[in-house]
Amino acid sequence: MSTVAAILDRKGGMVLSVGVNDTVYSAISLMAEVNIGAVLVQQDDAIAGIFTERDYLKKVALKSRSSKETQVGDVMSSPVISAEPGDSIQQCMETMTTCHCRHLPVVENGKLLGIVSIGDLVKRILGEKETEIEQLNQYITGSY
Repeated sequence: MSTVAAILDRKGGMVLSVGVNDTVYSAISLMAEVNIGAVLVQQDDAIAGIFTERDYLKKVALKSRSSKETQVGDVMSSPVISAEPGDSIQQCMETMTTCHCRHLPVVENGKLLGIVSIGDLVKRILGEKETEIEQLNQYITGSY
């Protein structure tokens, strides 16, 4: 099974982020504009947290807070659970299941390399299974 590094090689390492003092409104506007479910929250070039759609629903909308007045730092999830580039897809799925999260920043030696979502992991697994099925079919039919 492949590693998170293989996903980042294909997907790229671009990660969108906001600052801890940015408003929730600016964060959700960015998320909506690029159709993503989470942004990293940074403070002084370090990862301070992650802000997700779930954070917005639970900590802003359901509490009747103003997204234009609330700072992301007040409602972000922290500390951030992350993965390393050598982690297997299976390890990441287990981590996501355990922590009930859908996004994992990928960090190596304190450096942010990218972020993977549950969708990225599922897409990779499905691709690997399709390849495996194709190879087995070729083996069975003798066309390998």
